[in-house]
Parts: sequence; C-alpha cells; structure tokens
Amino acid sequence: MAGSSISRIIYVLETLTRIPSYALLGYTFDRIVFLSTREGVTSLWSMDPGSGRLYRHTVESINGAADPRPGSPLLFYIRDVSRGRELHGIFYTSIHGGGEERLQDIPPMRIFSITYNGSKVFFIGSTEKELALYMASTDGSWDKLYTLNTIAFVTDADDKYVVGFGTLRGNPRSYELFIYSLDTGEFKVYTPRENSNNKFPRISSGRILFESNYRGRNRLYVYDVLAENIKQVEFSHKDYDMYDPIEHDSYGWLDNGRIWAVGKRDGRSRLFVDGKLVDTPKGTIHGYPVFLRDKVYVAVSNMVTPTKILEIDPVNGGQRVVVDNELPSDIKHSLGETMFIKYSSFDGLEVPMYVALSNNTPRPGPAIVYVHGGPWSEVRDVWSIMTASLVASGYHVLAPNFRGSTGYGDEYRLMDIGDPGGGDLEDIVYAAKWGVENKIADRVAVMGYSYGGYMTYLALGKHPDLWKCGVAGAGIVDWEEMYGLSDAIFRQFIDVLFAGKKELWRDRSPITYVDNVKTPLCIIHPQNDSRTPLKPVLRYMEKLLDKGKTFEAHITPDMGHMIIKMDDAIKILLPALIFLEKHLKTIDKK
Repeated sequence: MAGSSISRIIYVLETLTRIPSYALLGYTFDRIVFLSTREGVTSLWSMDPGSGRLYRHTVESINGAADPRPGSPLLFYIRDVSRGRELHGIFYTSIHGGGEERLQDIPPMRIFSITYNGSKVFFIGSTEKELALYMASTDGSWDKLYTLNTIAFVTDADDKYVVGFGTLRGNPRSYELFIYSLDTGEFKVYTPRENSNNKFPRISSGRILFESNYRGRNRLYVYDVLAENIKQVEFSHKDYDMYDPIEHDSYGWLDNGRIWAVGKRDGRSRLFVDGKLVDTPKGTIHGYPVFLRDKVYVAVSNMVTPTKILEIDPVNGGQRVVVDNELPSDIKHSLGETMFIKYSSFDGLEVPMYVALSNNTPRPGPAIVYVHGGPWSEVRDVWSIMTASLVASGYHVLAPNFRGSTGYGDEYRLMDIGDPGGGDLEDIVYAAKWGVENKIADRVAVMGYSYGGYMTYLALGKHPDLWKCGVAGAGIVDWEEMYGLSDAIFRQFIDVLFAGKKELWRDRSPITYVDNVKTPLCIIHPQNDSRTPLKPVLRYMEKLLDKGKTFEAHITPDMGHMIIKMDDAIKILLPALIFLEKHLKTIDKK
C-alpha cells in the first residue's frame, strides 16, 4: 500500500475528528445546555444565545447528562470511573461556573438513565446482581427506591412522581410505564393495553405524556395519574397528521401548555408545535429543541452536513446559524449522493436502507455494508464519523436498517426478539446483493461495531463466499460466555433479545462457525469492554490462528465499549481504514 494512501487516511480522520458534535439538552438561567465534542471529548456546555458565547462546564469526558431544570443552577451528569468498564459515578456542577462535585458514597455501578426534579437525582443502576431505581441528593444521602431486575429506564421526575418504562411485565415484546410515588413509595406499573409498547414518559402536574402503539400506530397520549384516565393528544394544526410520523424522538410541554413533538419517519425528523410544522433543514434533530423567549433552537445534521445549531423564529420562519460547522472543500466534494431506498429481503420483507455514495470511486466499485449496533438502533440521515470517513476514503456505503431496527414502528423492531442472528443476518446479506445487482458494488466488505461487530463475525462465518473482507469492532462471538461475564442489565438484555430461548445461543454464536471463515478479518476490540467482553474474542482469535486464517487484531488499551473521545474514534477507524485499503480497495490495482 502506497504511503500516499496512508497519508490520505490520516488526513481524513484528523479532519473529521475535529468536526464537533452537538446535542441540545434544555435550558436554565437563559442559557442553552448541550453536549458536545468541541474539545475532543464529550463534555457539558452551555451557550448564551444573545451573545453566542459558549461556556464549558466539564473537562474530562462524560457518558451522559440529565436534562437541566429551568430555575435550577445545577447540572447533573455521569462519568465512567473505571477506565472504560462503565462503572459510573454521578457528578454535578453549576451553570454559573465553579468546579464539579461528586455525589459521595454511591458505589460505582452501570447507569444508563438519570433525571432530577431540582433537588433530588433519580437513576437506574445495575450491579452484578441486580437492577434498581435509586434516589440521591447533593447532601450525600442516597437510597434504593425499588428493585427492578428487568430492562428499564427512568425518564422524568417532578416533586411527586418518578416515571420511566421497561419490560416490567416480563414480556420481552412489550414496554410498560412505571410511576413511583415519592409521597407513598408505591411503585405502579401502567399500560393502556396488555402487550402494547409504551415509552419515554414525561410528567407535568400529575399528567404523563408518552408514546404508545396501543391503538395501532405510535401516537402521543396523556395519562392523568389521579383521575386514572388516558386521552390521545389532539393538535390544533394539521401538519403533524399530514406528516404522519412513525415514531417520535422527543416531546414535551411548553409553558403555555401546548405540546411540541419531534416526529420521525424514514430516518429523518421534523419538529411540530401544537401540530404546526417548524421548518428545519432536512436531516435529524439532535437532542431536544429548546424554546427560549420567542425563539426555537435546534441542532440539526444530515449524512453530508455536520451538526449546526440554529435559531428559528417560529412565527415568520426566519433562521440564523448560531454555531456553525464547516467541512474542507475536498472532504465535502468526496461526499456524494445519499439515497433512502427499500429492498426485498429473503422473505419478501421490505428493508429500509441508506446508501451513501463516494465521489472518490467509480460505480460499481468497492462498497461496505455498514451494520449498526443495538440492535435496537438505526442508521439515519445524520452526520456520523463512521460513515463519513468510509465515504471520504473512497467506499460506497450500504447501511441497512435490518429487522429489529428502531424508527419503523414497534412491529418491525420486535421482529428481532427471539431471532437474533437469524432474519436480521439475512437482511444484511440481501443488502450486499442489492448493492451488486444495482451496480453500486463490484466487491463488498461487511463492517460494524457492537451488535454490528457481532453481525460481521456471523456473516463471515455463515456466508463466507459473499465478502471480500470484514471489520468487526467490539463484537459478540459467544452468547453463553458473554452471559456468564455480564452484569444484571446485560443478562436481562440477552434474556429479552433471545426471548428466553437459551437453546439458540450456540447456533447464533459466531464462534460456532469460525472454521468457515475464508476472507481476511480485522478485529478491533476495547480492552476494558464490559458490554462485549474481550475474553471470548481472544478464544475466537485462537481458533482463527489454529486454522491458519488471515486476520489482524487491534486491542485498544484503557478503552471501554462507548466511543466518547475523538481519540477513541481514531483507535477504531485508523486500523479499519488501513485494513480496507489493503484488502478491499486495492484489488483493482493488481
């Protein structure tokens, strides 16, 4: 491989990792609070929209933050305190400046969701043995409120109730709401209909706003806790109904009681206030819209345009960029057309897919089937360093939203339950076939991270003749061994994903098919990953070595599963791009 090729790869990565991300969280004291990677790590920031001045509130990387509460100066967030093993501590700082403080005496545990009501912090934490709802205070006190031992997330709280959702009735195909009374300590599970999916509740004055499919399509409902009645949200304007969203990214109340919602369909999102469209650029809204004074602030991106923060006048539609993000002209030129298509899988199912074409390579040319993680996630029309770096490096990208993906309704998402590595794998195979048949690809690699890494391993073992090579990042190779190494929440994840069918573990484990692997494989795995532990992957590598297979391995030290630093992204993408240059792109040069 020519030195100029490596120089180009390094240039692309250095350029793209300097492009910061933005996700708005809310506001307090007339400042917009957001997460950003402006200084190379995920940090908590705020902005004075009048002057445009930015304030950085955390220096070390953080793993998530609670939505700010208007009128409260405190900002709460979580940070990994275990060198990547995702054992978190809870920290807070003030919007007015000063240092950070840690909530003391809370033992490190895995925390995926956190909220607060101005004086108390509520979170769901997982230890090795159990999953529970907790409450903590800045005075150092903390208490376990309720033991859950099922997948659940806390989403909001006020002075009377804490609310969230999860698989609370033991059915892996349904989500129920929980309502915890701070006055009585009662933990109530609520669903408008058994076996329906009810998600992301927000609470205000005893009313819970949430998304549900209990009448069919995912729509917004309000449940009155005291009256115990439910009512579908009806908007004054018809734009929302005409758009007909499949799901929602976020929603909430304005101060005047009107409801806003970010609806999504086909991998893009739109903002509505009382059903009226607030015009935003095509793509994806990151985080929450922020309504401050008479303006709306949103962070928006698409596959070829990095995230920008816009100020929008909802009355006259005027827009102003308050935080910009520009690409160098050569990188911008390399990012070609993006398409949203649907293709037929093995059983006739229509599978949605984003296709990102590179202007730096012919058609047909080298293409990569990029498999997203999750599996309950999706590839959207959104700026992503993963896909952008591949396209800028001269690869067409086929990014299928295989069965089990979010964004296309609960019926579609649930198709993966009880069948991981089954129909979803075939969807990946048919994405590659679509790329060849439509003259986008003349050779195909498969690549993914987390669940996408798992699918890469499985694709190479079960369909070895389809791929020129594969890149597996932080993947799963043995479900049984992973289960034994997991804490409470990831044991629950495996139980839900397989719907309790432990007899499938061996058949759906890539290590079962390691002897079938024919093409070169690049393995990239964090050393301290506690979601997809390294030990089973080392055993998989030993089997590759015994059989004389072609592979390379990159173990990233002092890194966990989550990519929260731009340096982490480079650790993943640099070896991947060098590997692809050798085993996929340069075939046509021989």
